[in-house]
Amino acid sequence: MKKKPAIFHPDAEAEFLAAVDYYAGKAGGLGDRFYQEIRRLVAEIEAGPRRHGPWRHGTRRHRARRFPYAVIFAERPDRLHLVAVAHVKRHPEY
Repeated sequence: MKKKPAIFHPDAEAEFLAAVDYYAGKAGGLGDRFYQEIRRLVAEIEAGPRRHGPWRHGTRRHRARRFPYAVIFAERPDRLHLVAVAHVKRHPEY
């Protein structure tokens, strides 16, 4: 099976970058750690999208371990569409 690339929806990318900025303002290095955590999730999604169970409306969700965030994505024939980088407590029904 050919690996599909993960592509951020512009709104998801904006959420991601806003969260990086938020954490960067909290403590030295925290923004970088959040960035790396989300990039790790994306790499795991690319490596095995079906390992992450169905969630809602044809999407799947992969939750971060170290931060209260999840990457919500949809599998398409030619790519993985990352539709949100959601804070799981602020957007539990995202």
